Amino acid sequence: MDEKKSRNVKKRNWAFVLYPESAPADWIEQLEKTGLQACISPLHDKDVNADGEPKKPHYHIILAYSGPTSFNVVNSLC
Repeated sequence: MDEKKSRNVKKRNWAFVLYPESAPADWIEQLEKTGLQACISPLHDKDVNADGEPKKPHYHIILAYSGPTSFNVVNSLC
């Protein structure tokens, strides 16, 4: 699927990885203000790649919208 088409895909549930170093300090509060249902994993700070190198610390996030929502809308939260 080309990039333009993928940005027009609409889904109710979106998942992504959040790196604390790239997020504002108050990202949880900002997310709460949206009123969206969200699942946030514990911080993954002990994961390793196949070669044994540590992965960057990160969270897995799932957002649940009440109806189909495009990538562009989800991306605008960043």
